[in-house]
Amino acid sequence: MTFPISSSDKQYLAALALGNEAAFEALFTRYYPGLLRYAHTLLRYPTDAAEDAVAEVFCTIWAHRTQLAVAGSLAAYLYTAVKHRAFDRLREQRRTLLDITDELPTTQPDEAHLQPDHLLAFQELSAQVGHLIEQLPERTRQVFQLHRDGGLTYEEIAGLLAISINSVKTHMFRALRFLKSTLYASGYNSGVTRRLRLLSLR
Repeated sequence: MTFPISSSDKQYLAALALGNEAAFEALFTRYYPGLLRYAHTLLRYPTDAAEDAVAEVFCTIWAHRTQLAVAGSLAAYLYTAVKHRAFDRLREQRRTLLDITDELPTTQPDEAHLQPDHLLAFQELSAQVGHLIEQLPERTRQVFQLHRDGGLTYEEIAGLLAISINSVKTHMFRALRFLKSTLYASGYNSGVTRRLRLLSLR
């Protein structure tokens, strides 16, 4: 039995409360990639810390599936849960370091619907955009990925990152301006705006 990955938050929560494993798998498939990218921005070391943090969030969700209290969107709930779990792990890392060195560290570690003749161009553009996103400043990249990959609203991102909505808008404007101008300069000037829509960059 399958569960539609595009289901609404209410449908996900209702299905989870009934112990629907297909709904849990769909939830994992829908949100895991974006959550993992976000966790990596908070937990760079050790390399498996981000994966563990996200996995723990999903395990907790399943264990408490009948008692989930989601006030806003499910996406915002998940990203907030990952943020708290990441901060818990950072505190654990600090305590471990204290036990070893007996002093506080001074720093912490830092297609489905495309026509066949458009598919290759889409894949090339997607790869180029992915490369450019990695060149964005860390906070700008974080905001951009939370909005594009995580589906969070500007208000939800502002709350998650403890910044103003205007700051979120500024980061999004800078990210889009950089991506579009660089793509134009790279030779994607023909139909680039339409293709960016396909990649959800507008």
